[in-house]
Amino acid sequence: MFISFVYRLTYKGHSYSSSFVNMLVIITMVTSVVIMVIGNNLARAFGLVGAMSIIRFRTVVKDTRDIAFVFFALACGMATGAGNHILALVGVLFISLIIGVMYWWQFGSVSTNEQVLRFYLMPELRDSESYLDIFDRYLSSHTLLSIRSARMGQYFEASYHIRLKQPARFRDFVNELNKLEGIERVTIVFNEPDDY
Repeated sequence: MFISFVYRLTYKGHSYSSSFVNMLVIITMVTSVVIMVIGNNLARAFGLVGAMSIIRFRTVVKDTRDIAFVFFALACGMATGAGNHILALVGVLFISLIIGVMYWWQFGSVSTNEQVLRFYLMPELRDSESYLDIFDRYLSSHTLLSIRSARMGQYFEASYHIRLKQPARFRDFVNELNKLEGIERVTIVFNEPDDY
């Protein structure tokens, strides 16, 4: 949990995933169970390699937590197959308890007031950034993600990662941006809530 907490504090990208943070915790516990099952037994180590090669995903696994649960089930199966039923039972109960605590605590989830803002602006406004006064009033932070040409060069499409000071006032923020001359199609993309 400490490693995943450090990861969360030091992450600087814009595609943060709470599933990945949870997976770091789960895979650490599962690996310790696997190592206890293998011990000094070379045959079990080769058996693990064989078991891993059997797992082939016909469909793409989109969530890293799903992969962690596959390994969780694999470790439990290895412990049971090796005749170490107490380790399997204790491992399953302990790891499931930790997963339940992370679910209840919403470990690794991010604030829901972080969004992506997109809007079109006329090329002559690209450098003036007259909209920054509105940003200062409504946003606690904003980071430019991209600017690209739109409508065959008539406009630029700007994308920002934003955090609203007061999430309930997002309509006022959008309306004020829309009133500015040379800005069109203001859109806020809200993050989906983290489901565990």
